[in-house]
Amino acid sequence: MIVIIRLLRFPGFLRRIDALFLVLFAALAIRVGLSWHPGYGFDIGVYQGWARSAVQLGLAQSYVEQIGGNMLPDYPPFSIILLKGFGHVYEMLFGVFDLDSMSYRMFIKLPAIFADVLICGMLFILIKKWKGRHAGLLGAWAYALNPAALYDSALWGQTDSIYTMFLLAALCAWVYQKRDLTAVFLAISILTKFQSVVLFPLFAYLLFCTVDRRAFLRFCIVGMITVLVVLIPFAMGNVLEEVVDVYIGSVGAYSNVTIGAYNFWWSILADKGWRIQSSTSPFGLLTYTKWGILLFGLMYVFILRIFRQAIRNPRNIEALMFCSALLTASFFLFLTQMHERYLFPFVALGVPMIFISRKVAAMYWAMIIAFTINLMGVMPLTSIDKAAFREFDSLDVFVATTQIWMFTLLMIFAYEKYAPKRQKFPV
Repeated sequence: MIVIIRLLRFPGFLRRIDALFLVLFAALAIRVGLSWHPGYGFDIGVYQGWARSAVQLGLAQSYVEQIGGNMLPDYPPFSIILLKGFGHVYEMLFGVFDLDSMSYRMFIKLPAIFADVLICGMLFILIKKWKGRHAGLLGAWAYALNPAALYDSALWGQTDSIYTMFLLAALCAWVYQKRDLTAVFLAISILTKFQSVVLFPLFAYLLFCTVDRRAFLRFCIVGMITVLVVLIPFAMGNVLEEVVDVYIGSVGAYSNVTIGAYNFWWSILADKGWRIQSSTSPFGLLTYTKWGILLFGLMYVFILRIFRQAIRNPRNIEALMFCSALLTASFFLFLTQMHERYLFPFVALGVPMIFISRKVAAMYWAMIIAFTINLMGVMPLTSIDKAAFREFDSLDVFVATTQIWMFTLLMIFAYEKYAPKRQKFPV
């Protein structure tokens, strides 16, 4: 320790340490240090079971059979491939799958933790290209220490950072004009979590506006080849039908208006939204599901219309990331049957927004804090947050309303800055 303190007195020592390495190391160390937390017991147990079954039964067989009565996978195939890979590593290190051991509980969180670290690196690369190295490091730190990211991956034990990583990778590849890589990452994202589809219309618009027919066809072929390669072991195991059922079943798998998501529907229905069926017609016209699709669709079109000129330039990183963040936020806020975690892509894709202006940065962090409280409302961390939700009955509605207001303010800012201005005809 004394030697370390003496070394730190020399400025040259700090200059020799790469600043990005420090960010990545801190992001990893903090998350590993928090991973001892038991997390959300059901989710952790399911992931542990999927990894063990994929290792001991094989990828394909694990889709139709699970060891110990674990639930069959309802995640796309690449998620199971990742879990199998980490499962093999765990088996080599520890020899036996003990679902009750702390080592296995911490280990099963590693895929999401590593994804978080890679997100830090990609944010550095992206923001550095736009704002310079110093801003890139600040952006990486903003995600490394982001409370919502820490809560979801290291504490809860969820995997939302994995598909978010692939979405961010697709955006990075697009910015660097690597179209084939963009197609690969988009394909892998949808093979990891169906929620990745939220940005597919955005990329379809970008392709339509910026590439010719031949390049568009190449993009689609590369994506299709990626999908086919990933599906090979499942095709050989004759479980493609089960894989397709995962995608079909993910739409409408939960029939509630909201499943713990403090979004638009929670702001007007409160916790009743958790008990109301989304197939209910509130005004005798459309069901909640159709109202959600309508609101989300209109918002998606409006956002694309605001950014339609700015995002055609792949070098306009500011507009592209702002647009992507708003699209992922609208997905969470307006669709029904949303889980509390489905705002997660906004956490990563919204980091560049903090360099646009102080007002936008304040709105971003307000949404992050509200999102973190939303996660605590479903999986409490301490007796303090349990007491807060118990003593303040309207805390959840306040959080949901805050999300809506911050999103509205961001939309107003985006419209004023990016929407094409109508030219007046000379008199």
